[in-house]
Amino acid sequence: MADKGKRSNDKRQNKKDNKKGNKQGNKQVKDNAPQIQDRLRSSKVKPKPAHVNLSKEGADFKQIVRISSRDVPGYMSISQGTQLIYGIGQRVSKVIENEFKKQTEKDINMVGHLTDKDVEKLEEIITNFDKLAPEWLLNRPKLREGEKAHHTMADLKLSERKDLQRLGKIKSYRGLRLQWGLPVRGQKTRSTFRRSGVVGVVKKK
Repeated sequence: MADKGKRSNDKRQNKKDNKKGNKQGNKQVKDNAPQIQDRLRSSKVKPKPAHVNLSKEGADFKQIVRISSRDVPGYMSISQGTQLIYGIGQRVSKVIENEFKKQTEKDINMVGHLTDKDVEKLEEIITNFDKLAPEWLLNRPKLREGEKAHHTMADLKLSERKDLQRLGKIKSYRGLRLQWGLPVRGQKTRSTFRRSGVVGVVKKK
């Protein structure tokens, strides 16, 4: 009987120690939370390539250039920098770069060397891209009869949202599946896309 009493006391003490340890661990996690956030923020920023030495660039070199409401690092080329703009991919960025060189007759290898007038010219090319490029290269080739456009940034997000709302309004299969949060392209839903908790095997009493 005495041994049983000792065992029960030991179990209670272990539980208390575990609770204390968990509390201390939670405190440590809370204390380290700002450090973890800083690491996550720093990991999102694309590091500068090792071969690029910006100290050799002149005083007019800009570290960050604002193009179409997007911050672009100065060490990037025009094609790389414009790809950071939502709605511009690899092929479109190459076309924009070639068009910029054609209109300005400047061979600029880094965005940081662009002047304010050059940035304005680049933004003008991006906004009027539907007039410069063929229909098959645009992201909105058929808006209405005889209308086409190439949307970027907030305009593209808004048009995508309107498309999904229209699908839901007409009660199409795709629109309803999107509203319900289910896959649209024929995937199985037995083992994936489960919203509720995991249901295990329940034994009969």
